[in-house]
Amino acid sequence: MSRTPEEHCQRTKELAQALVKPDIYKWLVTKGYFPESYVLPPCFVVSKYPEFGNLYFPCKEKNGKQEFKPKTSEFQQVHFPKTELTDRTFGIIDPEIHSDIAFTIAENWDDILSCLFHEENKVCSYSFPIPVDENQEGEIGGLRSGRMIYEFIEMAENDVASIAFRYKYLIKTDIKNFYPSIYTHSIPWVLHGKDIIRQKDNRHSYSFIGNRLDKLFQNANDGCTNGVPIGPVVSDIISEIVLSGVDRELSKSLKNDVAVVRFKDDYRILAKSETAGLSVIKALQAALKEYRLELNDGKTAIHRLPDGLFRNWVSEYHAVNPQPKEDYDFKRFKEVCLSVIKIDKNNPGTGVIDRFLADIIDEKYEIRINQLESKSLTKVISLLLMFANLRIKSFPKVLAIIEAILKSSFGYKHIDLIIEHLEEFLDILKEHEMNNRYLITWIIYFIRANYLDNRLKKTYNFSDPIVCATHKDKFTVFDKCQDFKIFSDVQIVAKEVTLLEHLDVFKPQE
Repeated sequence: MSRTPEEHCQRTKELAQALVKPDIYKWLVTKGYFPESYVLPPCFVVSKYPEFGNLYFPCKEKNGKQEFKPKTSEFQQVHFPKTELTDRTFGIIDPEIHSDIAFTIAENWDDILSCLFHEENKVCSYSFPIPVDENQEGEIGGLRSGRMIYEFIEMAENDVASIAFRYKYLIKTDIKNFYPSIYTHSIPWVLHGKDIIRQKDNRHSYSFIGNRLDKLFQNANDGCTNGVPIGPVVSDIISEIVLSGVDRELSKSLKNDVAVVRFKDDYRILAKSETAGLSVIKALQAALKEYRLELNDGKTAIHRLPDGLFRNWVSEYHAVNPQPKEDYDFKRFKEVCLSVIKIDKNNPGTGVIDRFLADIIDEKYEIRINQLESKSLTKVISLLLMFANLRIKSFPKVLAIIEAILKSSFGYKHIDLIIEHLEEFLDILKEHEMNNRYLITWIIYFIRANYLDNRLKKTYNFSDPIVCATHKDKFTVFDKCQDFKIFSDVQIVAKEVTLLEHLDVFKPQE
């Protein structure tokens, strides 16, 4: 259903206001604790946590002064290869500090919503971090942002398109190195006002929830005031708080000749003239500087409408695969694969590979490829692994499809062929373990989850904590936090959830 951006924000606000505090806390410390599903396999799961209301680091009165002393910890880093040369580093927060952050957010939910949906804000955000359920008001949905990204981008495109006829230009831009650049002191600035917080008696007053959140995020990151971890939903909420301050500052200069929407740190500016659009960019730069953030000049582009309104790859994909939900014989599968690879080459970094992988899965999580035989199975697996080479983020989805093939009566007959392909790939990756730990983690999970260990020709040892946890069924990081269980036995988890079910991006749209 298409709405105007303003209608979207209003409805999101209503749904967010209907949530109850204990549910918010529970969701944040369970579903929202680890990064998105494509980052870590399903053995990284929270199955034990304290009740709502428990605080590990409460504010205390001492000699007439407030004391707030959370322990100092460090994120557990999870490395995701963004390009051949660079990693994107996700973070896992100490569970006790994370629990207090989640409680502080949930307990002060009304104040946070007042900030996120401030009456003076004219920028419409499409990245509310908690999945509110349109059909069940007051309930939290099941999606994480990995799936939400696809749905929200499509929603934003449709909503923006509904008002685009009023404008002539579209400008796209984003924030440079956003999460690592967030200045934690800016959290209380936005929540309470910079002038108020900078008063002498207020700078370290922990009666302000912003100061408590500031301190908790600092101490979760070894005392650093720059950067919040990528991955936990509490970080997404903090990022929305900070950007709501940026948006409010930007809104002061917005006139009726422009409209601005945002998805996380990506901005879309509709303007009636190029001059008006460029004025917004200048105002946005100034607003970002107020919070020690910078615009990404290299990703700022001006389009004459309708150019830039929709993602080019979507139309190209529909042209080569007009009936994506019908069964594929091998010939059709191969031809669409090759076309998708070409589209990805012309539109690097887009979601075309993910879309195709989702389309070859039906609503029962079964593969839509039929008439497979030994010869074609080898080619199917090779083509799937080729996708993994082109888009590393898709690798877990590729393994999920191979797992589904393996669990079929046909696939099980060719189990040796499947394991041979994966072990050959694993041997290549093991030569440079630290550069390939993400891929290795997922292969090890796949092998252990499907009881294929005894079919390997070699034995392996690893050094990275995430790989070791998956390999040895023991995640020792944060062991001292005894109120929490944040890792489960691989083979126990595998009985409860398949990889296709874990990777909720495959979940068919209703």
